[in-house]
Amino acid sequence: MVVDDMTLVREGIHSLMNGRESVEIIGKASDLTEATGLMARTDPDVVLLDQDLPGLDTSEAIFLLKQQRPQVEVIVLSESPDEERALRALEAGASGYVLKDISPENLVRAIHGVRDGRTMTNPYITRQLIERFRVLMRERGSAQGGHPAGLSARELEIVVEMAKGATDREIAKKVSLGESTVKSHIRAILRKFGARNRTHAVAYFLRKGIMR
Repeated sequence: MVVDDMTLVREGIHSLMNGRESVEIIGKASDLTEATGLMARTDPDVVLLDQDLPGLDTSEAIFLLKQQRPQVEVIVLSESPDEERALRALEAGASGYVLKDISPENLVRAIHGVRDGRTMTNPYITRQLIERFRVLMRERGSAQGGHPAGLSARELEIVVEMAKGATDREIAKKVSLGESTVKSHIRAILRKFGARNRTHAVAYFLRKGIMR
């Protein structure tokens, strides 16, 4: 489902996705009220959400959409890269943050990526958020005289790869572990911080860095 107050954007995305076997646009809405009603009728897997809906903060919009349908994946569409707003969107429950100049092929990849449990963000935003995370981890490690936030060295390595949007298989290859072992580490990380999912865990660390 596409949620954007500009008709040209809604129709443009619909036109670009039309005819692709792996993606179907099942609804278009111009505001959140229309979106929530449409979502109840169409039950979408993914919502493409405009970052600048009039009169509503993006984080609040994401919260309301996820409250209505917790399993829906939300990809925020932005005019320009904004790491602060991207972070708030991810913390609110978004699984993706991309720019509106994204190519149709990469938008399709982003849609499939969030459906596969990955976090899909614009490369610039990804670099900025990971750098924040690394700075936080170094600061916490220095302050505690050991590994930060109660993470083991291996868990820290895995969380950094999670922040990049890597799959379990990709993480396993990167850290030279079995995929089942990586899954166990991720479950342990989520339990430690009461995180709902991988995205929420990463957003937690990044937000703590901003608070510092």
